Amino acid sequence: NIREILSASPEGRPVFVSLDGNQRMSIRERRCMDHLMDQYGENPSSDTKAVLASSIVDQFPCLRDSHGTGYDAWFTRGRQHGPATGFLEECLRNVRKWQHPRKKTLSAPEAPPKRLSLPEPTISAERAIQMTEWLKNNIWPADQVVQYMRETAAYRAGWIRSSGTIPVQQIFAEFPRLLDTPGMILQDFAVLYPQSCGKLAENWNTLFSSKVIRMGKKEESGLLPEIELLPQDKQGDVALQLLPKLLPAVPYRVGRKVARPSKLQVQQAFIDVQPIGTNMVEYLGSTATEHPRVLMLGDRCCCSQAFVVINGTALEYPSLLGAVDGCFKSFFVFDV
Repeated sequence: NIREILSASPEGRPVFVSLDGNQRMSIRERRCMDHLMDQYGENPSSDTKAVLASSIVDQFPCLRDSHGTGYDAWFTRGRQHGPATGFLEECLRNVRKWQHPRKKTLSAPEAPPKRLSLPEPTISAERAIQMTEWLKNNIWPADQVVQYMRETAAYRAGWIRSSGTIPVQQIFAEFPRLLDTPGMILQDFAVLYPQSCGKLAENWNTLFSSKVIRMGKKEESGLLPEIELLPQDKQGDVALQLLPKLLPAVPYRVGRKVARPSKLQVQQAFIDVQPIGTNMVEYLGSTATEHPRVLMLGDRCCCSQAFVVINGTALEYPSLLGAVDGCFKSFFVFDV
């Protein structure tokens, strides 16, 4: 009985009011759900966590997801040697971290993260090298460029990963058409991960942006009150810009010091919003970074132009959602 467990703690009782009245919970209220784990210790079984997650969405239907089990956000079992995920699992990890801090000990280096498998090449390595040499020296005819780029996508992905961590400048020197021929980064991603290539564009505006905006209204006081009157695509743009403000900033280490980026730094690292008429030459010269990033010209509710900036070059996309999608895919294509 989720209500009964939460009512045993003063922090848990206000959650009922929010869920029953507003049909949603804030991030702070979600953290109060940690009390659900108190009586099960630090290492409850997967079955226990699954039952708790199922009970949460049964007793509070507004928290049910329309996909999968309906409670995947609260608990999802680990698959293929991967860890379990979800809010309940995240809570347990925090409890273990604070109660049993890790001691510094000498140990073997951690194994590198497991890479996603790549498709088998459809042409021989010799033929792929011949096509790559042709592509270095030709930008026309366009249809032949596109065909050769498609046929060498698996070879290119293997070359990038077999060379270890290399700067993107070296990748562009070997495969210049990735940068100067529109659509080639997206095509490479579609060849490498065909089951995932359309997911964001299909689902963001139709399924997820309205949920992000509802959460944003509760967490972010600066939201325009009439935001839900905007067209669906404009709402989607606002929701994308809200994401860094709703998700916790990740600390990073500089030497021996640990730094936590500000909200503004996090926002700019994801989507850098600049006014219309920004001098692109000056901007690209002053923000040189090899990691892909999104640049939007306009204001918070109106995107005039959207770009993915890679290695000092701005690749234009038809929408902010398209630029975010392209930026995400470029991290996989360049293995950065």
